[in-house]
Amino acid sequence: MPPKYANVDFKKASYWKLRGKLDMPKERWISYPGAERDGDASPLIAWAGWDHLQQAQALAEYFLDAKDAHGWPPAKLKPLLAALADLLPWLKQWHNTFDPNYGMGLGDYFQGFLEEQCRALEITVEEVDRGRFSG
Repeated sequence: MPPKYANVDFKKASYWKLRGKLDMPKERWISYPGAERDGDASPLIAWAGWDHLQQAQALAEYFLDAKDAHGWPPAKLKPLLAALADLLPWLKQWHNTFDPNYGMGLGDYFQGFLEEQCRALEITVEEVDRGRFSG
């Protein structure tokens, strides 16, 4: 059990309201190391409150923007595909019911998206999974 804190342990009462008596923030974040934009060293983060589908949608959109609008090289794009690949088991388990807008389950859709993007970058899904691609 984490230590308990009191209001006096914080510089401002507003901090106490965010944290509460246990040493656990109420907000959690997911970081994507290596996915920072050129010229901006700020880490790429996503809200951990998103479900797996929302995470996949955000990653896919960021990936396409980085590839198409910013011209990132394959080596820099690969970690984004690896993060998407990590979500696939959960997408298949929880979000793969038939979606009439896509004509398939969204787990299958993102599996196809991953495969298509790997082909375009001339790498394999296995290379993404194993992290063997080197530029």
